[in-house]
Amino acid sequence: MIMKDRGGQGGAEYILLFAAIIIIAVAALYIYSSYFKIQGNETVDVKLTITNIGPSKSVFIYEANNTTGGGSRHIISGDPGNYFFLLQPGSSRTFNLGRMSAGTSFTVEGGVGDPRRGADDLRGIGQMGRWTLNIGNQTYSWTIRGPFDYRKNPTGSVLMSFSIAGGGGSPFRFTADQAQVRGNVSR
Repeated sequence: MIMKDRGGQGGAEYILLFAAIIIIAVAALYIYSSYFKIQGNETVDVKLTITNIGPSKSVFIYEANNTTGGGSRHIISGDPGNYFFLLQPGSSRTFNLGRMSAGTSFTVEGGVGDPRRGADDLRGIGQMGRWTLNIGNQTYSWTIRGPFDYRKNPTGSVLMSFSIAGGGGSPFRFTADQAQVRGNVSR
């Protein structure tokens, strides 16, 4: 009788040992796949929100361009911009710049005011806006003051450049630098 118990106990020990080996193998595969994850295959949503923080209604403009590889072309996914739109004080408008992957670089240019409008506030005089860029779960924000006038030099626009660095499951990081500031603006 004691012999039979030992045989049963040995079988149970083998089952537990086999289960432990399976758990260790699954954990090892998970760690291996996380460690060797290929960068560049991940994508992240990029959105731009423009908010009127000036004292009255005004006209705003923005343009987004993909500069990956040294070129400069409109972002074709999402909303590339480059048109005027009116915002009341405290109002915002969000633009979807699409999904971007690691290694993507792009610029966002913005201005406050439309030189073709008659009233000072619509031309951006004394007005300002906040540009807020969301890259995945990260946010970068800057302020632009009017007036914007594409017919003059300086134009009063701000050009910001960004690049997305991926990272094996970690949040996307981005670098931002004020690549060019053209008169009558603040950061």
